[in-house]
Amino acid sequence: MSEHLIPEVNQRVAELYCLAERHFLKRFPRPAIKLDLKGETAGQAWPEKNLLRLNSQLLVENREHYFKHTIGHEIAHLVAHQLFGRKIRPHGREWQFIMEVVFSLPAERTHSYDTRRARSVQRPYLYQCQCPEKLIPLTSIRHNRSRKGTVYLCTSCKAPLQFVRKESVTKDVLSENA
Repeated sequence: MSEHLIPEVNQRVAELYCLAERHFLKRFPRPAIKLDLKGETAGQAWPEKNLLRLNSQLLVENREHYFKHTIGHEIAHLVAHQLFGRKIRPHGREWQFIMEVVFSLPAERTHSYDTRRARSVQRPYLYQCQCPEKLIPLTSIRHNRSRKGTVYLCTSCKAPLQFVRKESVTKDVLSENA
């Protein structure tokens, strides 16, 4: 599905690195790029590995915005790390400077893409809060964290979530109920 996107992604990455190189008068090593990210996360930058991971489903569904903003967001992380080291904050002033001044993009930390179709992770662990008749599905990762002591709160009533049961939930059912 995503192989045809690689040349366009490489072109956008090259454009952004050219902007950074002109601004900072410095060459930057290009990252490895993988279009293997799934779920609700649009992109990830792994500065230590000089790796860019992108969500091909969200890229296809939000093509124009994704190419401009999301890829810029992730490249700004890599450039900030290469310039200022690993002790900077992920969305700190260095990253913001690169986004706003170098790339002329808004320094937005999150995306607002519709992720219902991109969810590949099932959420079979049902939790309940104090809201009447409300069940909240969590992933196995969040369920395991909850079992180890992490407390998740309902976004509506702010009450801690309590495990109810595991259910076999498919991706299609989740998309309809989201």
